[in-house]
Amino acid sequence: MKSTHHSHRAGKPRAVRSVAAVVAASAMLLTGCGSGESGPPTLTWYINPDDGGQDVLAQQCSDASGGKYKIQTSLLPRDASSQREQLARRLAAGDTSMDIMSLDPPFVPELAEPGFLAKPPADVASATTKDTLEGPLQGATWNGELVAVPFWANTQLLWYRESAAKAAGLDMSKPVTWDQVIKAAKSQDKYLGVQGVRGEAMSV
Repeated sequence: MKSTHHSHRAGKPRAVRSVAAVVAASAMLLTGCGSGESGPPTLTWYINPDDGGQDVLAQQCSDASGGKYKIQTSLLPRDASSQREQLARRLAAGDTSMDIMSLDPPFVPELAEPGFLAKPPADVASATTKDTLEGPLQGATWNGELVAVPFWANTQLLWYRESAAKAAGLDMSKPVTWDQVIKAAKSQDKYLGVQGVRGEAMSV
């Protein structure tokens, strides 16, 4: 998942709005707009080193703007903890080069609470949350406000023992909640296990 941090400078909200509208499908953090240089602004998108197609998307959006702006990418470290550290330090220092960020879902609350993430414009929020699953949408929300734009997420699989679910009265042919699964496991004296890495795992 990936919203905006508040730039403390007045500055070019139209550029941010138009970029957000074009890059509507991204898990990004849209931030205060680029530099004060003359000519079309260049926006920097801090991206994760994965196969999310962010470089291609940045180029497509730049081309689609018709020369109104350019999006360049800057690669974040490979592991999630180092990504978080770099982003948090830059934001806390007031780094104005941070126009767009890709952000893992567990870090949304941490960066939203001190006010680093701004509410996306209404048109962007409307376009990017249409037909979005409830889980990713909740992960992009803080204190009841959308602060990030859901882009893409890992696929998670739940494996379960049919006999234990049946004995607990859990109907797995229908949607179930984590509360139901936890209650069922306790009633059958079973354990739940989550496979994941630090910085993600159960929070994702």
